[in-house]
Amino acid sequence: MSKGEVTCRLCGLPRAAPLFTKRQTAYWACTACTFRFATPDVNPNLTQTLDGYEDAYLQYLAPDASDRVNFEALYRWMAGFATLEGTRLLDVGAGSGKLVRFLRGRGIDAIGIEPSRALFDRFLAGHAEFTSVTLDELHASAPQTFDIVTAFDVIEHVPDPAGFLRAVSTCLEPGGVFFASTPDVESLTAKLFGRRWHFYHSYHLSYLGPRTIARAAAPHGLRMLDLRHRGRLRSAAYMIRYAAETIGGIEAPRWARWFDGWYLPVNLFDTMYVAFRRDPIATAST
Repeated sequence: MSKGEVTCRLCGLPRAAPLFTKRQTAYWACTACTFRFATPDVNPNLTQTLDGYEDAYLQYLAPDASDRVNFEALYRWMAGFATLEGTRLLDVGAGSGKLVRFLRGRGIDAIGIEPSRALFDRFLAGHAEFTSVTLDELHASAPQTFDIVTAFDVIEHVPDPAGFLRAVSTCLEPGGVFFASTPDVESLTAKLFGRRWHFYHSYHLSYLGPRTIARAAAPHGLRMLDLRHRGRLRSAAYMIRYAAETIGGIEAPRWARWFDGWYLPVNLFDTMYVAFRRDPIATAST
């Protein structure tokens, strides 16, 4: 191992070299598999209290006028690869539960898990369709499989993406479909902005691209069906708060609330949406 290199969290080779440090967090890039990851002293995804979250993140979780438009577009995309009505679906990283509630309203037997106790207690406690566990804990306590597993804006928050994909495969019926979204570290936007890319922030631990996510999924019987960069309808106020708090690290201006009712379609082509089917004859690797 060369000086300064550490073991890559994806391929396991001692080939990850320092990339940069941003806001006291070190970022690494593996020269063998190109995976990038962050190594904060503490995982903020599990330790953050509710009042510690930025206003933009809480707005992202709260009910919003754009939810139905965004979820209906997401539903149409998913329906192109799987029958949705009447299926059993697990949503990993349910957040405030908005997606699960939308899907249940469309006749899907959807449940959600959220490992963050702060988010669970605020948004999901008391509702039988939600549990505060990790994917591994769910499988260990009540082994079960689902026709569909979703994990939107989730895999970037976990330190071991290969282990996460293995757990997803274990929870999928053979022939089942896994839908996910995550920042695309290989995108033109990411390359142009470098360390200033807005997705390099404290809650994100793993950075994948089309090649790395396909390679990481394949050993667990997950075959990629589709990959695309989809946009979303966003509140102008949310974008102002996000730019100030997440990118700039400063308090959002109070005048941002003036734009709460303004919505714009946003697509920087740096978030990839992927669909995988679990190979019917494959067994998830251990």
